[in-house]
Amino acid sequence: MLTADIPKDARGEGFERVVPRRLVHKTAADEVLLTDAVRVRPGHFFLAVRRPAGHGLYRPDAAGAGDPTLFVEMLRQTAIYLSHRFYGVPLDHPFIFCALGFDMAAPGAGDADDGTVVLEVRCRETKERSPKRAAMTLEATLVSEGGVRATGNVTWQAVDPGRYAVVRRRGCEQPPPVPGAAVTPVQPGARVMAPELVGRERAMDVVVAELGLPDERTAAEEPGGTWLLHADQSHPVFFDHPSDHVPGMLLLEAVRQASRAALGPAPAPLCEWTMSGGRVEFAAYCELTAPARLVVRQSATPGAADEAALVVEVVQDGRTVASGSARWKAAPASGPGVVRAGAQEVVA
Repeated sequence: MLTADIPKDARGEGFERVVPRRLVHKTAADEVLLTDAVRVRPGHFFLAVRRPAGHGLYRPDAAGAGDPTLFVEMLRQTAIYLSHRFYGVPLDHPFIFCALGFDMAAPGAGDADDGTVVLEVRCRETKERSPKRAAMTLEATLVSEGGVRATGNVTWQAVDPGRYAVVRRRGCEQPPPVPGAAVTPVQPGARVMAPELVGRERAMDVVVAELGLPDERTAAEEPGGTWLLHADQSHPVFFDHPSDHVPGMLLLEAVRQASRAALGPAPAPLCEWTMSGGRVEFAAYCELTAPARLVVRQSATPGAADEAALVVEVVQDGRTVASGSARWKAAPASGPGVVRAGAQEVVA
């Protein structure tokens, strides 16, 4: 459904205005992706969203497909905004994201910046509301003039500060660091991956590091391996505001990059891997004070020669703090931003 299909009496005067930063938990105005939301019936919403032009992090990939990290950030902001504006969640209640999933449309003309972009969202509470907790889930469809661009879902809770403090300390041997405190665990021998090997253009956007010597797998072996999480707290997007743990969006990007690194070059000339879907479930907080590893293995479900499905576990201090899946498909490379993964050795 496009903007023209939304009932006129449901649009509201502010449908084109950017929403307040505090309602999506962002510090920088440029990182706010929502312009407004309307409720057409209980639990059913339309949101106008923007795709920031020239954004440093959110870019089409080498096959011209939209950035899945951008889409999931739209979902994250939507969950927070709807909770505050329509479900009465207080502004001082921290959010705990439990799981997220997404499917991206195949690369095509619809990926161009073609005007109005709308999220159709269906949201519901999954547990009985209490003053100290709201538990919710949503399903969303991203629509542009080119058609459906992506679908996704998010599950989360919003809890009062006292309950959050209890949950946050659960399983911690020591108190979490003060939000914003500079913490950089160093793993001897780790080297940050080259951006072209993980599907990025800028070195500052790389969130995985190589553990020691370059991977020596042969072409006949299945994708897999282990990488180290690289959480740079100076990153202007992932750490837009202070945090006492590794943000969930950074973990999503790490799942994406580690799985991309494991794949290596696309299986056909003039093609690139493009991420077609994925899911991440969060089991515990990933701490900034200890190294975390990303263990990648091939999914047990076989696919076509031009498809790949990988499973990624984020392991810290011997336990899995997050687990994810990543689906990839080879597509013709296009545009000036083409990068050839595997074209050069990893650099420090």
